[in-house]
Amino acid sequence: MHQAIPVSSSPTVCEDLSHCLPGFTLTHTVHLVSGLDLGVVSTAAGVLDGEQVVVDRWAVTRFGDVLEQKIVFGDMTERRAARLREQLAAVDGVLRAKIEHHFVRAR
Repeated sequence: MHQAIPVSSSPTVCEDLSHCLPGFTLTHTVHLVSGLDLGVVSTAAGVLDGEQVVVDRWAVTRFGDVLEQKIVFGDMTERRAARLREQLAAVDGVLRAKIEHHFVRAR
């Protein structure tokens, strides 16, 4: 048996989940895969610079004929991180982009 749930009573999306797990912080990792074009790396850096994003770690690794960029940043909402992934996915030459959200134990 199904019961319709009015939209007004559905839960809202929480922008900041840090209060859900005290002692943990929310970080975001974006993975970008592109061909062997280092211009994609500099363009991605320009996107993040333009958005004034603080990057915690950034690694570029070559796997055969592709480059994978692993960009880690924190101190932002999940929604903003998802928008950044969309902007980075739109960079010319990016073949694939995904984002991971992680709760990390605070130091």
